[in-house]
Amino acid sequence: MYEQIVAMELHQLEQKISNIQNELIGYNIMLDEVWQYHPANPDFLNPIRAYDELKKSISLLEDELDDLGLKIKHLRSTN
Repeated sequence: MYEQIVAMELHQLEQKISNIQNELIGYNIMLDEVWQYHPANPDFLNPIRAYDELKKSISLLEDELDDLGLKIKHLRSTN
């Protein structure tokens, strides 16, 4: 009985360690992302400019998808 309690407690502690490690990994990923926009970063990205560039890239890809969709629709209608 005692061995089961110890095993269960060990499992809970190992699970807690695993959860904390996963949380640390998540925070470090976020920290790396935020660092891109930190003024102390020598390769600082302007968030406003980065946002505008992403919006432009999204718009271009959406236009390309629309064009490809129209070409597919046209080709299917000719058969």
